[in-house]
Amino acid sequence: MRSAGESANQFAFASVIRACAVLGSVETGRQLHSLALKLGLACELFVGSNLADMYSNCGFMVEACKVFEAMASKDAVSWTSMIDGYAKSWDFESALLSYQRMINDGIGVDKYVVSSALSACSAPKACQFGKCVHSTVVKLGLEVEVAVGNALVDMYSKSGDMESALNVFRVDPESRNIVSYSSLINGYVEMDEIEKAFSVFVDLQRGRVEPNQFTFSSLIKACANQAALEQGIQLHAQVVKFNFDRDSFVSSVLVDMYRTFSLNIIRPVLISIKMTSTR
Repeated sequence: MRSAGESANQFAFASVIRACAVLGSVETGRQLHSLALKLGLACELFVGSNLADMYSNCGFMVEACKVFEAMASKDAVSWTSMIDGYAKSWDFESALLSYQRMINDGIGVDKYVVSSALSACSAPKACQFGKCVHSTVVKLGLEVEVAVGNALVDMYSKSGDMESALNVFRVDPESRNIVSYSSLINGYVEMDEIEKAFSVFVDLQRGRVEPNQFTFSSLIKACANQAALEQGIQLHAQVVKFNFDRDSFVSSVLVDMYRTFSLNIIRPVLISIKMTSTR
């Protein structure tokens, strides 16, 4: 476009910057940012939102914040980018402050905003604020949204409030997926409630939801902690069935589990893992 002598508008810039965010190409994004500043486009809503999103996705929250604060106007998309970026950077306090600022500015809340805000509420100090966000979710009728339900189950599970996690999980059986199941299982494992964790796993299987590596890792860890060898061996068979014996993290957790029992048991497991990884 530039070589043809045509000037780029804010929509063209926004599209290319969005591509940089997807590819994680922050250096190219910086060059586009510099060019946007020269052309006076950096403060435009679409360009600014995508620049903030690009920097936050790449973990450069200082740059994201500078772009965001320089924007003349902000919408739900730009606020969500900041909330999500802070949450992913483990800066939960800044994420929650951004959410509060957004509400104070009168910006409408949607499922994407509350999902990002809830992901920042898994820290123990933020649980009370998470409950406030949950009340907003209920008022807006967003509990049945899959992403919101997953975020709520994950938040309560990580904070150890398993009763609330289970209540959210039960709201809409049709929206349950591997994310919500795994969050609930991991929450019970962290609370040393292995029977409840396996009960959820059985429910998962009855619902014909396919487990993933996180599901197996949590349950295998529980077997190691509780010295439940028989259940661990059964899980190992399931791991092989779903081809997760090739996953390095699952393999590592399996080895740790068998190590708690006997070296005589662990040898064939190590051989099996080595053989499957070379297929």
